[in-house]
Amino acid sequence: MCHEPTSVGLPQSIGIGKGTVSLDDFDNTQLIIAIGHNPGTNHPRMMGTLHEVARRGVPIVVFNPLKERALERFTDPQSVIEMATYSSTNIASSYYQVKAGGDAAALKGIMKTLIEWDNERGDILDHDFIAEHTLGFEAVVEDLKQTSWQDIESESGLSQADIESVALLYANSPATIITYGMGITQHNKGTANVRLIADLLLIKGNIGKLGAGICPLRGHSNVQGNRTVGITEKPSVEFLQKNRTNFWF
Repeated sequence: MCHEPTSVGLPQSIGIGKGTVSLDDFDNTQLIIAIGHNPGTNHPRMMGTLHEVARRGVPIVVFNPLKERALERFTDPQSVIEMATYSSTNIASSYYQVKAGGDAAALKGIMKTLIEWDNERGDILDHDFIAEHTLGFEAVVEDLKQTSWQDIESESGLSQADIESVALLYANSPATIITYGMGITQHNKGTANVRLIADLLLIKGNIGKLGAGICPLRGHSNVQGNRTVGITEKPSVEFLQKNRTNFWF
């Protein structure tokens, strides 16, 4: 439940169960892909950041089954001009209403497209980053080869053309952040979804550089803080042993 798939999936993918970005990264990103969250309702602090990014002209691609007003356009209550003129700022540059539970298929479609283009052109993926910092890339490629576009379209509810449009934006972006919420985590494919998001970032080297990374939206700082200090319903043996050593329980 909640962000437990993040706490399980991210350590498997990048070695740590929390996001890799800071506010400075949002100031320098060239593309945001927002998946499975409604920030106007659940993450209001995020709306200020998305508002600033959108006003800089940075593309924001949204995947969400429902159209949320704040992801389409947002009036910043701290903007005197917007409040006085009843105006707003468009947030999503493109909005894709993926099927509920179809995120994995959409993510696979983006990666499948990138790999196909890279095979043709050779300049899409970050092969140096993949070779130096990842394992299992060949298995991902083989899995995507076995995944048909018919299945991707059926499961995601999106057309191949829609998915290729997102892939083109991502291929051309030198620094991309992917944000996601509990629309990704709160179902039986949650951990797989989180790992696919990480995979999509890793194949382009979008982990560990300015303006790029993965950003799980946890709702409030205590949730992230709990993970930082090691709280989990399945603590590791090492963690329990260190608790006994240091705190005698």
